[in-house]
Amino acid sequence: MRVRVQDPKQIIEKALKDGRKFLLEPEAKSLCVHYSISVPRFMVVNDLESAIKAAHELGYPVVLKVVSPDIIHKSDVGGVIL
Repeated sequence: MRVRVQDPKQIIEKALKDGRKFLLEPEAKSLCVHYSISVPRFMVVNDLESAIKAAHELGYPVVLKVVSPDIIHKSDVGGVIL
C-alpha cells in the first residue's frame, strides 16, 4: 500500500504521454520525496477496505482526496474529506 517513489523522468514522461500539463497530487508528492522535500505521509488507495487500513497505519485524523486527471481542483467538486 505504500507509494513507490518513481524516477522523476518517468513521472513527467507519463504525464506528457497521458496528454496532461499537470501532475496528479501523488506524482507531485513523489517528486518532492525524490528531491528530499518534506511532504505529509500519504498513501494511494482504490477501495474502502484499503482506505481503512491506510488510515490505521497513517494515524488519525486523515484526509481523503480524489485523484483523477479529470479533476484538477478537488475542493471544487467535494473531492476532499476530513
